[in-house]
Amino acid sequence: MLLFDGHLDLAMNALDHERDQTWPIGPIRTREAGGVADDRGTATVSLDELRQGGCGVVLSTLIARSKPWIDAARVIHRHDLDYPYPSMAYASAMGQLAYYRLLQSQGHLRILTTAEQLKQHVTQWDADETTTPIGMILTMEGADPIVEPEQLHHWHDLGLRTLMLAHFGKSHYAQGTPPSDPHNQLEGDGPLSVNGQKLLPIMHELGMPLDLTHTSDQSFAEAADLFGGRIYSSHTACRALRDIPRNHSDEQLKQIIERGGVIGLPLFNFFLKSGYAEDSPKDSVRFSDVADHIDHICQIAGDTRHVAIGSDADGGFGREHMPAEIDSHRDLSKLADTLAGRGYSADDTALILGGNWERFFAEVLP
Repeated sequence: MLLFDGHLDLAMNALDHERDQTWPIGPIRTREAGGVADDRGTATVSLDELRQGGCGVVLSTLIARSKPWIDAARVIHRHDLDYPYPSMAYASAMGQLAYYRLLQSQGHLRILTTAEQLKQHVTQWDADETTTPIGMILTMEGADPIVEPEQLHHWHDLGLRTLMLAHFGKSHYAQGTPPSDPHNQLEGDGPLSVNGQKLLPIMHELGMPLDLTHTSDQSFAEAADLFGGRIYSSHTACRALRDIPRNHSDEQLKQIIERGGVIGLPLFNFFLKSGYAEDSPKDSVRFSDVADHIDHICQIAGDTRHVAIGSDADGGFGREHMPAEIDSHRDLSKLADTLAGRGYSADDTALILGGNWERFFAEVLP
């Protein structure tokens, strides 16, 4: 069974956290055994780890934010995502793209830009998981590296195939879901910007699907109304089960489902279970909690064709804040046992763990 992870930050982990994605996970952890100064946690992802778990295709990000109001006198860390100007966010994202291209030239990755490439890759992976490179579709988590809307053509030429309008907080294109700082008045709910309204028709013209993850409620509603193309959500859970603005309401889930989209569930405990906090024990969240979110989306959809996994593993958290059954990314495949226990058939499980993303991107890629 091909696994397809709808959200990873491979380049961010390499460039910001100095994690060589070509290493096995053991040496990465050994290198960080003395501890780290930020909140990245214990690493769970590498290309070898993906292969060991049967994960043959991923969406992986270019991510950098532009926030002109940030304090110029702050302590600047390498893992900061924020820059004062879009030109700097552009340059940072270009560095991440260069990393992916290097991995591709070395035979570790295969950047997929068309539906035919995806189809051929899956066929090759099914025949030989041992030597086939990991397939990757390039996404952008927050659109700030796009300096102006028309520049999206340039990014598309470079292989970008989908994007989110914002990350945490306000971007130059939309209002993102609130960050953890409740005192930042710039980071609540809010509308699309003029640039956001201009970017959407260019996305539609290029045939790019819109990822509505990280989009605040007002920006979500405006984007869903204005955008004429396909929509989906790469890594968002259900607000009905964990009531935080970062998760989607049932109405938002319905909008995505009705337009043929897929919702990828993140494996970050804080998004999955009410009451979970930074000091909560890892084993207080289990795959059964993930299955609750899967059940909820399937009940709304009436079938199993609109839910998948967008793990966000190593996306600013580590093993410590993932469900109890996960030590590293290869353990994602164990979710199949939990789903079988819930009565999901083998075919349904295959859709949830990979087939739904495979079908969706076969439909939306050029």
